[in-house]
Amino acid sequence: MIKDNKVKKTYIKEALGNRNYLSYRTDLMLLKILVSIVVFIVTYFIYLDIILSLLLASLVFFVFTLINKINVERKNEKGKNMLIKKVKEEYFSSKIEEINQSDFEILIKLFFRNEGYNNIIKKGRSLYLAEKEGYITCIKIFKLYDGIEVEKIDIRSLLTFMGNSNIRNGFLITTSDLSEDAVKLIEKFNDRFEITIIDIEGMYSLADKYNMLPEESFYYNKLSEKKIVIKNDFKENVLNIRKIYLYIAASIFFYMSSVWMPENKLVIYISYFFIALSIFNILYFYVIKYNMKKQNTKVKNK
Repeated sequence: MIKDNKVKKTYIKEALGNRNYLSYRTDLMLLKILVSIVVFIVTYFIYLDIILSLLLASLVFFVFTLINKINVERKNEKGKNMLIKKVKEEYFSSKIEEINQSDFEILIKLFFRNEGYNNIIKKGRSLYLAEKEGYITCIKIFKLYDGIEVEKIDIRSLLTFMGNSNIRNGFLITTSDLSEDAVKLIEKFNDRFEITIIDIEGMYSLADKYNMLPEESFYYNKLSEKKIVIKNDFKENVLNIRKIYLYIAASIFFYMSSVWMPENKLVIYISYFFIALSIFNILYFYVIKYNMKKQNTKVKNK
């Protein structure tokens, strides 16, 4: 396993999706501090014992630290699995692009043999028949360049062959997408023909199922070589409308704390900071929303 904090951040970012890594860690820290302060204040007002209040607040702080650490490790493990799978799929896809048509068809036949299909016979250009449990299945293979779709005429030819050969079940193996008309044609005859589409993702699943991919260490090494580092945008982290409730809650909490502890001037300044942050967030959100609406209007007018 790679012992690299930057890669670990990448794992967590992968698990977070669109959420900012810095935002996630900051929220955990802020929540931990707020809860600890609340415990301190509540305990102090109940027992009027500052030592006991500090001990309980510290205990809550360390408990939340442990919980946060467990959550971060879970995110790290989840993101690692997601990212490694993505690297595997990208590597598999690149190898599929590199091999020629003949080798690609050999690979597909190997997949079907592993799935229990026998007597695989070529009946035309990239067209095969295979037998399983006494039933004949049609296999049509399309290895296309990126951006080229399987067209309606291709599906029509396949269905015509299956109909003339009295074959109900068929597989369509493709490295590309199907055109809208091709999909509609398959759906139109789905009561007569059962067509299973296997795309790159499906081929990857078969390769992984039958241990035809490199070892895990190979992909970790590739990840280490790439050194994927995601730069955090501080502006997007702080000026985030989804945090407005947290900022408002924090400003109210620190303001009330300043009322309870008037001798502590720092608390009221912290409250002012979160109030200002809430106002900036709201203004920033509406400015961005207005600009996007303005741009959309210009696009529609064009």
